[in-house]
Amino acid sequence: MYRIENNIYAKETGSYGKSLFAARDFKKDEVVFVVFGPLVTVATSYTIPIDDNLKINPRVPEENLCQFICHSCEPNLGIKNRTCFVAMRDIKKNEEVCIDYAMIGYEYGNEITDEERICKCGAATCRGKMGCYKELSSELKERYKGYISDYLLDKYVPTASSKGG
Repeated sequence: MYRIENNIYAKETGSYGKSLFAARDFKKDEVVFVVFGPLVTVATSYTIPIDDNLKINPRVPEENLCQFICHSCEPNLGIKNRTCFVAMRDIKKNEEVCIDYAMIGYEYGNEITDEERICKCGAATCRGKMGCYKELSSELKERYKGYISDYLLDKYVPTASSKGG
């Protein structure tokens, strides 16, 4: 039986608040966790978009671990089927698990300020700010292929027929 707490746990990072960590080893493409919470239509800095006008609020219930998913410019998690966070590579027990927020949201609105978008991931390839799909380079879109939310691909990736083909 799937139980989220068998897969991840939250702890303080010491530099940017709480984040999620692997409670066990994961193989590439294995589901690490499934995000849950009530569906909402208003974006916040915590909501996870599953469509342009529909988001999941991971802060409810209060003890929901999903609220602690952090951004990294070098993610080890991707997203499939809009709610399944999966390993992009093998992940070791106690390793921090992070996603590039650009894999889940098309663009930011008023829910987050430019100052709040400053990235603190510390990755060697840090872009300096948390991005969104609209701002993602074509190189990163290619690297993240298979790990970007379905709703972004369904809506914002040109198909052969929309290219006149």
